[in-house]
Amino acid sequence: MHGFGSIQGALASVTLLLLNDATLTCVDALNVFQKFFKGDAIKSPISSKPAFSLNRVESLQDELLGAISNTNNGKTATLEEKTKVLQLVGELEEIAPPPEDLLSNTDEACRLDGCWYLQYTGSSDLQLGDDDQFPDAWKPASPVEPTMKDIPLKNEFDQSGAISARGIKVDASNREVQQNINVAKSRVSNVIEQGFGKLSVSGDFRQSDLVPQRVIVGFDDLEITLDQLGGLKLNFGFIFSLVALARGTKDSGWLETTFVSDRIRIGRGNKGTMFVLTRESGVVTA
Repeated sequence: MHGFGSIQGALASVTLLLLNDATLTCVDALNVFQKFFKGDAIKSPISSKPAFSLNRVESLQDELLGAISNTNNGKTATLEEKTKVLQLVGELEEIAPPPEDLLSNTDEACRLDGCWYLQYTGSSDLQLGDDDQFPDAWKPASPVEPTMKDIPLKNEFDQSGAISARGIKVDASNREVQQNINVAKSRVSNVIEQGFGKLSVSGDFRQSDLVPQRVIVGFDDLEITLDQLGGLKLNFGFIFSLVALARGTKDSGWLETTFVSDRIRIGRGNKGTMFVLTRESGVVTA
């Protein structure tokens, strides 16, 4: 039987959780009491990590937004800035990884749904010298998907401030880049503002059988909108059809979500690219 000291301990635990997480309800507090008297460890009901780490996650996100500001989507980032970004990204991925049912659970998948703004593009690894590499560089659990064995795992160009689809490279520095995800239709599109109008690349995606937080994307549509010609739209989707015919697969690549919150999403691509996207467009200074 628990005495007065035990009750004080439970009250202290509930107070600590409330201080660190303002979203807790009375029901959550009651659950904490129940777990305490059953002898269970007390943790935040919305995270498998201790409650104090939630504040650390928020702090790291703020630091990351500051670190990627004034880098032109990563294109003009110095080696020191790139190193700092990778350190912050790595810590977020370590202490707050997405759940394994991120794509299979409807409630979790909704966190990915909608519009995101690309704010930073860079390599998942860095050459710090002639023989030195970035310590603890991110390595995918299963780099090669069965349907993508002939697709290169490394980019042949510097990924900083650029994106590519099926080998088509587009400079994304100093431009607004939107990524729209439609979970219900398993469809994704990247829309890039250009001087002449907009360039949109889109395709279907499916969940990987090897890594649950990974999607395999097959781009099939490329559309260019010419604003100066009254919004004339030109479609070049046939390019993807030709590439798919040559490679024997419609799969263009894979993208793994390694961190996601209501503010920031971090992704790692099959060619070693790392992306930072945000829900709001103006939270990073280009």
